[in-house]
Amino acid sequence: MNAFVIEAEKLHDNIKQIIAKAASRKIYAVIKGDGYGFGLCTYAKILVTCGINALAVTEPYEVAALREAGIDCEILMIRATAIPGEIEELLRHNAILTVGSNEDAVTINGIAGRLGTKAKVHIKIDTGMGRYGYLLNDIEKIGAVYDYMDNIEPLGIYTHLNAAFGSKKKTLAQIESFKALVAELKRRGYEAGCVHFANSSAFYRFSDMDFLDAVRIGSAFTGRIPYPCKTGLNRIGYLESEICEIRWLEKGATVGYGGAYRAKSPKKIAIIPLGYSHGFGVEKIRDTYRFRDGVRYVLQDIKRTLSGEKVYVTVNGKRARVLGHIGMLHTVVDITDLTCKVGDNVQFKVNPLYVNANVVRKYI
Repeated sequence: MNAFVIEAEKLHDNIKQIIAKAASRKIYAVIKGDGYGFGLCTYAKILVTCGINALAVTEPYEVAALREAGIDCEILMIRATAIPGEIEELLRHNAILTVGSNEDAVTINGIAGRLGTKAKVHIKIDTGMGRYGYLLNDIEKIGAVYDYMDNIEPLGIYTHLNAAFGSKKKTLAQIESFKALVAELKRRGYEAGCVHFANSSAFYRFSDMDFLDAVRIGSAFTGRIPYPCKTGLNRIGYLESEICEIRWLEKGATVGYGGAYRAKSPKKIAIIPLGYSHGFGVEKIRDTYRFRDGVRYVLQDIKRTLSGEKVYVTVNGKRARVLGHIGMLHTVVDITDLTCKVGDNVQFKVNPLYVNANVVRKYI
C-alpha cells in the first residue's frame, strides 16, 4: 500500500525547537494545503498537544474540519474574503477573519451584525505581495475599521513578506514600511493588537524580532525552509510503496513513455505502483522571475541535461536508480545489483505539499 510516512518523534522535536526559538511570542502554525501535506486534522492535533495554541489556514472548509475534529483553539483565516457565504461559515466556527479592504470590512461588519455577533479580525497590510491587504497609504481607511465598524473587533495586524527567502534588501524595506504604518496607527490612538510578519524564512533569517508579538510558521515544522540555512530541524516525511513486479530487460530494451531510457546491457528492474500523481517527482514552480533568475534557471537545466542527472529511490535501505520518465502511477528502478523481492519496501523523497490527498498519511 502507498503511504506518506511522517516520523512523529522528529516532528515533536521540530515543534519543541521552534517553540524555544520563538521564546514568549505566539506561534501561528500555518497548516494550509492539508497541513503542508501532513494531514490537516491529525497534524493540527499533534501541534496543539505539543503546545501550539493558534493555527492559521486559508480556506473556510479547513476551519470547519478542524472544529468538527474537536479542535477549539484560535484559528486565523489568512485569506481575506468579502464573500458572504464564506464569512458566515467562518463566524459560525469562531474563526478570526482577515480584513484587507473596506469591502471586506463593510461586508463582515454587516453580516456580524445580522448574526448578532462581533467578528474578530486581523488587519492585513500589503507591503509587496499584491494579493490581499490595505496599501501603506490607506491609513484613513484602516482607521475607519476601528472607528465605524461596530461589529468588528480588531485583534491584530500583519503583512506577508514576499522575498524573505531571497532579497534581504527588499525584505528589510517591507519590514520597515510595515513598522512605520503600525507606529502611525498607534500614534493616532488605535490599538494594533497582535503584530506579526515573520514566516518560516524570516523567522530563521532575521534576528531582530523585538517588534513582533507573533510569528507564522509553516514549512519549518516539516524541516523544509526555502531560505538555505542551518536550522537543526529534522527533514520529515517520505512516500513509501512496495515492489509489485520484478523482471529482466534485454539489451536495447526501452523504459517508459518516449523510450527515454534504453538498456545498454541486460537489466533487472522493479516496478513500483507509485508515480507523479502520488507526488513523486513533482516540483514547485520557481518563485522568482527576474531576468537574471531566468538565465540561472536555464543554465541549471542545461547542466542537469548534460550531466545526465539521475533520480534515485531507496529499496530495502539501498539506493536504486529510476529508469526512464516517472509515470503517472508507476516508477521503474534498476535492481540489477540488489537483492530484493516482490513486496519489499521502497521509499521516495518528495515534497509533502504535492503528495496526493488520497494517499494515506501514516505517523510512525
